[in-house]
Amino acid sequence: MKRSVTTILPITALAITTIIICIVGTVCAQTEPGAPIATNPHLRLKSAGAAASPGAVVKMSQKDVNFIQKAAGGGAQEVENAKLAERQAKSAEVKNVAARMIADHTRANKELSSLATKKGVSFNTSGVRAQNPGTGDFDRAYLKLLEEMHKTDIADFERAAKSADDSELKSWASKTLPTLKQHLAMVQGAEKKMGVR
Repeated sequence: MKRSVTTILPITALAITTIIICIVGTVCAQTEPGAPIATNPHLRLKSAGAAASPGAVVKMSQKDVNFIQKAAGGGAQEVENAKLAERQAKSAEVKNVAARMIADHTRANKELSSLATKKGVSFNTSGVRAQNPGTGDFDRAYLKLLEEMHKTDIADFERAAKSADDSELKSWASKTLPTLKQHLAMVQGAEKKMGVR
């Protein structure tokens, strides 16, 4: 009896040690900062399923995150400025431009917000307020501000449409770009009618 107990003890100890090493290895692989989940064979299937699920967070490049945050802030600013213009503009032309800005930028902002949520990117535009376009003729100043903002936006969106790392963000920028170009043309047309250009 003594002989079988002494033979089983080292085998049991070896088995327990092996199990502990496997458990520790798995835990380390899960918690090691920067370690990709795909390198852990025990987690690989779970990560593949998580990527396909609708609530999965996708890591985006800092360049793409910066674009989303800037576009969100700019879009919110456009809406707030247009609401002010609807109240303060004297010209029906400028009021029509403002109404179009509100409609189009509100839609684009919702699309961007949905995309950002899907990608795990956050931004807060609740503090955005209307800009004062300057003293004097409000209508002219508002149109001039719109022209400058849209020229900048178009350049940013063209860059994102060509070189964003995330394909969905690239697609959204490409889809939104024609609307921004229409806005610029509409603003420049209104400026001509009002003798600003």
